[in-house]
Amino acid sequence: MKKWIVSAAVSMALSAVVAVHAEEAKNAPAADNPVKVEMRLLNDAFKNLLDSLILNNPGAIEEPFHEVHRAKANTEKALEKGEIKLPKNSNKMKEFIHMDEQFHGKLEALIEASRKGDMKAVQDVTHKLLNGCVQCHNKFRN
Repeated sequence: MKKWIVSAAVSMALSAVVAVHAEEAKNAPAADNPVKVEMRLLNDAFKNLLDSLILNNPGAIEEPFHEVHRAKANTEKALEKGEIKLPKNSNKMKEFIHMDEQFHGKLEALIEASRKGDMKAVQDVTHKLLNGCVQCHNKFRN
């Protein structure tokens, strides 16, 4: 019962984040900066993660995050070239990069847990990832 309640809470929280990102993705132009492209892919990967949690299907979690990882490489190139301007606190680019690296480290932990079929660890990492999303958006988005 407790596991179900935790899953339901995670589901509701992720649903709210996914809904916001989905609406933004619908209204955004096709060619965007690499950060926005990465965020749209992350949105899709989180939708899949939510479904996988609900359906207890750890094998389905990993694949969409490979797209996110590829997009991260484009984001890193754009950051190196100075092509990324953050909507808020743009003078704290080093902090943004650090938070992004930590976030992607947690994604790796998520994938590892899913490979092991450890859904408790998947839930725990999902909570940490969601918190990371909120913290980053609060600090660097309008």
